[in-house]
Amino acid sequence: MEQSAKPKPKAKIVHLINWYHGNFCVKHEESTKEHYEELKRIAISWNISEMTHKEFVFRIRQELRCNPNKRKFDDCLICRKLGVPQWKF
Repeated sequence: MEQSAKPKPKAKIVHLINWYHGNFCVKHEESTKEHYEELKRIAISWNISEMTHKEFVFRIRQELRCNPNKRKFDDCLICRKLGVPQWKF
């Protein structure tokens, strides 16, 4: 007996903006308030109230123009202050 795949739940666009920014954008050097505002402006301009995470990622990556240079966490000031070891692999 074959089970049909459940449709993916849709999330509100505001949730998706914050989710994308927190999971993708903050890991990059260019993550600024202006970058967040650009992300928000693009997503709101679609006039869509809900969509799946996969749909959002596909659409935003087509329209959002950023250079994702990952931050280097070789020397984390907060970790150093808290005494967390800086592991290098």
